Amino acid sequence: MDPASEKELAALREEIESLRAETRIGQTAGAPKAWADDFDELVTAMQSALEAAGKGVAVHPIVGVAAAFAAGVLIGRLTKIG
Repeated sequence: MDPASEKELAALREEIESLRAETRIGQTAGAPKAWADDFDELVTAMQSALEAAGKGVAVHPIVGVAAAFAAGVLIGRLTKIG
């Protein structure tokens, strides 16, 4: 994987860990246990999806670029004003 992608993945992992830490603090402050468990599940699912996407792009970089381009075009058309 290229260094820029690795750097971005590392930054996202750090952000996820900080969110987990905030959740743990919320649990000790009296946050509902069910919400914290749901949040941990969501974070875990996002993390595994991020890792799978990173591996997929590493194996097929042209498909990753094409998908990113298509997503950009789609978002651009959906947000076009006028």
